[in-house]
Amino acid sequence: MDKMKEFWGSWVNHMMDHSMLQRLLMAFVILVVAKVLLVVFRRAIDHAEHKGFDKAAKPLIYSLFSYCIYIVTLLLILHVLGVNTAGLVAMVGAASLAIGLALKDTLSNIASGLLLLFLRPFKAGDYIECGSIKGNIVGIGLFNTTFKTVDGLFVSAPNSALWGQPIVNFSKNPLRRLEITVGIDYGDSAEKALDVMRDVVAGEPLFLLKPEPQFFVSSLEDSSVNVTFRAWARTQDYFNLRWKYTAEIKKRFAEENITIPFPQRTVHVVDKA
Repeated sequence: MDKMKEFWGSWVNHMMDHSMLQRLLMAFVILVVAKVLLVVFRRAIDHAEHKGFDKAAKPLIYSLFSYCIYIVTLLLILHVLGVNTAGLVAMVGAASLAIGLALKDTLSNIASGLLLLFLRPFKAGDYIECGSIKGNIVGIGLFNTTFKTVDGLFVSAPNSALWGQPIVNFSKNPLRRLEITVGIDYGDSAEKALDVMRDVVAGEPLFLLKPEPQFFVSSLEDSSVNVTFRAWARTQDYFNLRWKYTAEIKKRFAEENITIPFPQRTVHVVDKA
């Protein structure tokens, strides 16, 4: 390593002894090397993605690497052109406090992005809810995280907005419990309604046997007796099963003459005359 530093220093000093044209040529070579490094790094990230690397982290990692390359390239070029980079670095260091205060929110977004990257509460494609933000993760950038909503909208949220609130990840766990509650008339048999639900669940192979499905009367409301079933399924099947069996239970209840009542009130009129 010491020999490399000695070689590099002697080479740069040798170039400094020649004309400005040679210095400009050297600066151009440094730019080309920086560009090649960025291209190689991008291809390495793409290759890592094919091997299982989370593509949501690509924007943030590439941004950090590219900014480091830009800074190093700028310092090398200034050094080759004869600028006192030591004084420049000292000046930037002295101004770093003021810069940090002025860019407080921006630095907070960068720090939050790094925390999201390393703690990984979600990955690309996960459907999450964070405050009022809902959607599938597209990528984590240096300053913001991008989403695609279920209706196809693009949403960009500051990283600090995600890190500062609870994140609900609907895709992270492989299994999810489906719960459907239906109100029936007080004159109908709750046990008969639960038997219909048992029959419906038993006929669907996508519902898991372990944990076992549950069937029970969940509450007594003003106009109905609420019966509920809970069954576990794979997360990827959850919404299709929910939509399918909400309609299927209504259909089966109608076939069995089990009434799903409208909200109603009994009003007693007192005649004081």
